[in-house]
Amino acid sequence: MRNWIYLNGKLVRGDEAKISPYDHGFLYGHGLFETMRVYNGKVFCRDEHLKRLEEGGQVLGWPPWFDAERLSSAIDQTLEKNGLKDASVRLTVSRGAGASHPDPSTCKKMTIVIFASAIQPHSDEAYEQGWHLVTARIQRNLTSPLCMIKGANYLENILAKAEALKKGGNEALLLNTRGSIAEGTMCNVFFVAEGRLITPDKASGLLPGVTRAAVLQLARQTGMIVEERQVDPNELLSITEMFITSSLMEIMPVTMLDQRTIHNGHPGKITRLLHTEYEKMVKSCCY
Repeated sequence: MRNWIYLNGKLVRGDEAKISPYDHGFLYGHGLFETMRVYNGKVFCRDEHLKRLEEGGQVLGWPPWFDAERLSSAIDQTLEKNGLKDASVRLTVSRGAGASHPDPSTCKKMTIVIFASAIQPHSDEAYEQGWHLVTARIQRNLTSPLCMIKGANYLENILAKAEALKKGGNEALLLNTRGSIAEGTMCNVFFVAEGRLITPDKASGLLPGVTRAAVLQLARQTGMIVEERQVDPNELLSITEMFITSSLMEIMPVTMLDQRTIHNGHPGKITRLLHTEYEKMVKSCCY
């Protein structure tokens, strides 16, 4: 990798970057990350991503470290050095190098890594055909505070996604330990029933996505009836539309759930409307 990477205050070539083998992000997955979408050289919803990162550190009990201005400058430096205007940016922060045993008090300095790459959007065909979701066996643990943070340990998500791919799906749908709908492995989920937009609430064991928040805002602005609540899987038998959201994919229609076809296998009217409104929001913020 010859792209330039920001590592602890310096821009270095990706294949020359070095992180200690005693880094607790490597040893124990003790870290956080944010993936951001860049349009026209501007990070969309940058403040919201950084706020979530800061709040994640508070959940993990990290000592004071957060500096929004410094992180924003580092992101801009990385984009400029790589000459990128339309890109994805990943900002990763680990607890840093420490003892080989799991004692974070031995970690004296955070490790901060930022890399950017040209965006590789999904095809127009994918958005027209929609994705196939498969309900995974892995469940979100409602007793864990880690549900609400974007942690560096992604093994459960990886296993759930692998299960979905093995069964012919594009993404997994995760339930929580109460049996309600939670989220996808890398996305939030929305449903339409009788003209109402429904999405699991924060108590359902999901990571509150930045794009999720933007879609909820847009839906309310257009006068939709919006319900954030517990969603029973049996309700999905009567939905007329479904879509998923994330910073990189934006709004992706779901046209098949397990073995059931949704909306005759085509994106629905509300899904299309929100996608159009989301594009307008991006343009107003970044162009």
